Amino acid sequence: MELTKPFYDFCIPFNKDDKIMRAILKELVELGYKTIAIDQSFDHSKKEAGKRGSEMFPEPHAIEHLRKEFNDKLKILQRITILYVDVNVSHAMSVSLNLRKFNIIAGQPKTDAALTHCCTTFNGDIVTFDPLAGSRLLVNRKAYQVGVRRGLYFEIKYSPAIADSNNRKDMIKIAQNYCTKGKSKNIIFSSGALDDFQLRGPYDVANLAFIFGLSEDQGKNAINRNCRQLFLRAESRRLGKTIMFVKSHGPIVFSDTSEEEMSEGDVEINNVNENDQTKPNKRLKLG
Repeated sequence: MELTKPFYDFCIPFNKDDKIMRAILKELVELGYKTIAIDQSFDHSKKEAGKRGSEMFPEPHAIEHLRKEFNDKLKILQRITILYVDVNVSHAMSVSLNLRKFNIIAGQPKTDAALTHCCTTFNGDIVTFDPLAGSRLLVNRKAYQVGVRRGLYFEIKYSPAIADSNNRKDMIKIAQNYCTKGKSKNIIFSSGALDDFQLRGPYDVANLAFIFGLSEDQGKNAINRNCRQLFLRAESRRLGKTIMFVKSHGPIVFSDTSEEEMSEGDVEINNVNENDQTKPNKRLKLG
């Protein structure tokens, strides 16, 4: 199992320009982030119908040079966000080999039916939304609760709110919907930053909990504990059933309670109990 450290940002959009990517990663290091995920989007609804039986998902972008450069500073994961409109995406995901190369899989539904499917059936880790499309898709209570039981996490991106006031209103509306329908369970905060100016420190992001209807503890967990649990769930999904071997590096001591190790108080109590059992009750008339 790979080790990760807080704080987390699981949505850093991929950019072909290495200068921009390096600037974002350097800013993440300075702000105190330790584990991040570089995201690439894929619109499943735009694929041709004749190619639905073959491999349609792309391979992860080549970022090995960035991992080597930030080896001791950042844990860099790879994530794919799948935009889709119907349930046909499930079959394409089940036969895809490229999806197994990603650490994290996120679903971004574009219709109400796709949103319900994403919470109840989607074989991924994150349910996210498009901040540019507005707040027309709101999850219902039953679908939200099913998603929480399945171990899915609902993502809230904060950088679109910095760039545009209309996006800020829509994001707050979606966050309040999560609070109303599911008490803001399984929420994670991500940046979705396109440049280093849109990034904020982890403690500043945690303070957004009050705006989004979360408690103080939920805000802290949204950038730390929940992200760690999401990573562990994603790893278990990728690896499937595994066997664990535990090897000891020292002597194994088995503790056992014998009569010699019993304290004097225990011996006295036992003696009193034995005497009480052997003495007849004087109030009883023995024939």
